[in-house]
Amino acid sequence: MADKPLAEEAQKPETKSMSVPDMKQLAHDYAVPMSDGTLKSIAEDMTPAKAAAFEDYLKTTAKGLYPTLAPQIDAGIKTAYLLDPYRQVAKQMLGEDQEPNFMTDPKSSAALSGGRDPKTGRPVPMSLDEWKGHIQSHPGFGWDKTPAAQEKVASLIQGIQQEMAGGQQAQAAAPSQQPMPSPAQAEPSMAAPMPQGNAQ
Repeated sequence: MADKPLAEEAQKPETKSMSVPDMKQLAHDYAVPMSDGTLKSIAEDMTPAKAAAFEDYLKTTAKGLYPTLAPQIDAGIKTAYLLDPYRQVAKQMLGEDQEPNFMTDPKSSAALSGGRDPKTGRPVPMSLDEWKGHIQSHPGFGWDKTPAAQEKVASLIQGIQQEMAGGQQAQAAAPSQQPMPSPAQAEPSMAAPMPQGNAQ
């Protein structure tokens, strides 16, 4: 019986300590900005318990920065994973060099609170379709200057021109229609001429 506690202890997952690069990556995963100096200070005398406390701190901070994502963060999903679909859509629409700032840029952070819960009316993250529409309509993103936008406009103009040209051709090819004569005009008069009397 004396060996049972030791066996149970051996089965518990070991909480590993962290280096500064590990802490920096974890802060990135939770999308919490931290300076290298702060990370180095926290890393001093790092222990497994201190590492666990640091991750708990990141989770709490992330929930404060991104409140609409708090339920998913509580469920164990890191913030960066939740933000990545919005990042990828922005890059596809605006270019690979674009990096939306969901923390401090209002036009980007709208992705996390621009939707509405149909039951409660509270802010919720946008759907990806809503996010696409937001990128296209917000002038700050400059989507209208991208090659994709210009190609879309050119295609629209071409379609309008083709439609107009087709209408003009159909109008020119149609035979001219003369007005139909009335029945009185179509039938010759059958009335006999009135006799002329002889003048006396």
